[in-house]
Amino acid sequence: MPSLRAGDCSRVLGLVAAALRCASPTFPDEAATGLLGDLFQAEFTGAALIDLHGTATRAWAGSPKQIPVDSGYFHEHAVNHPLVNAYRHTRQLTALRLSDVPRPARGMATAYGGSVTRVLTVPLAITPQSICGIAFMRGGKDFTALDVHLASQVQPVLGGLYALRDHLTPDHVGPRDTDTGMRLTLRELAVLDLMADGLIATAIARRLGISRHTVSKHINSIYHKFGTHDRVSTVLRGQALGYVPRGASST
Repeated sequence: MPSLRAGDCSRVLGLVAAALRCASPTFPDEAATGLLGDLFQAEFTGAALIDLHGTATRAWAGSPKQIPVDSGYFHEHAVNHPLVNAYRHTRQLTALRLSDVPRPARGMATAYGGSVTRVLTVPLAITPQSICGIAFMRGGKDFTALDVHLASQVQPVLGGLYALRDHLTPDHVGPRDTDTGMRLTLRELAVLDLMADGLIATAIARRLGISRHTVSKHINSIYHKFGTHDRVSTVLRGQALGYVPRGASST
């Protein structure tokens, strides 16, 4: 098991913070997969629920787009996937790479669209009936042993958010604005956090896996709730309310 350095611990905290920012009844959504995918330098990230005894398998929250597997045979591909077989056998909620498990000599590269041959998965829930998880995919260099270790460290948080998703309320997050009486939604909170990091709307859209138009709507909603009209005053208001850490940059 790789030893964690200070920078690695910061990365774990970043993963946890990213996940908590995206907590919602629809977790994991595009915001979660987009943020986590960036942190693991994945080309594609997505969530899937594998129905082990039926045909209700589905994939969602693809970032920056849906998982590149033909939807017509996604169930057949997923239920027989080497990583799914490994989780069915071990029932262990731990991160795995495709390169860590026995697999067919051919077929995996084409199943993922040609060049996407590296896969790292984080299971969210394993039952006798189904397996739910997040998959990070890319071509070229494989995910490292440290990536696997960090993913395993953050798995309990991701699994917990998934288990509690039905109890999460997206419209009641953080403190209420004492002047307007309004709260930010979880998506607005994620947008505000990235605004404080200095990202423009286009970059925020790319990070969250949503359109620039949707980001603009969230920003305008934040302005309305805070009673502000520009980025700097909005971030300062967010800091005063405890949404944004003190000292965060808005440039």
